[in-house]
Amino acid sequence: MRPARPPDYFFAVTLYLDGAKRHLSKIGRWDRRRLTTRFRRGYKQAQVQVICVEDRRIGWMQVAELVGRLHLHQLHLSADFRRRGIGTRLLKVLLRRADSVGKPVTLEVMHGNPAKRLYARLGFKATGKDADKMQMIWRPRRNDRAPKATRPNLP
Repeated sequence: MRPARPPDYFFAVTLYLDGAKRHLSKIGRWDRRRLTTRFRRGYKQAQVQVICVEDRRIGWMQVAELVGRLHLHQLHLSADFRRRGIGTRLLKVLLRRADSVGKPVTLEVMHGNPAKRLYARLGFKATGKDADKMQMIWRPRRNDRAPKATRPNLP
């Protein structure tokens, strides 16, 4: 993985629209203009890592580190590289990172996207839904990172 650069934007939007069309067409919600606008607002290059095999871009992942949580905005892989365990490995790394800092991970997954089963297998739970997506959360196993209250030493 490497940080995204300006030329990666077209690659990212193309991969995003490809996946969105596959999933949203199934439920009658495909609208290229609406999704392109949504993408333009949500894509933050500083949060994006491009997934590469040798010098070939095969996907990208966008994670925002917020005060109380990590939010997985996007995870997309080219069709040739899906179902090889790459997404699972990337998510496990993200979950280990979240667990080490004691933060939950949130995400949204499009209705009809088979990745929903992967998220459930990894411990994500549904928290809500809208017309396009389901919202999910994964909670860290340990919550012992918060500073413990101490009692003053009294004589």
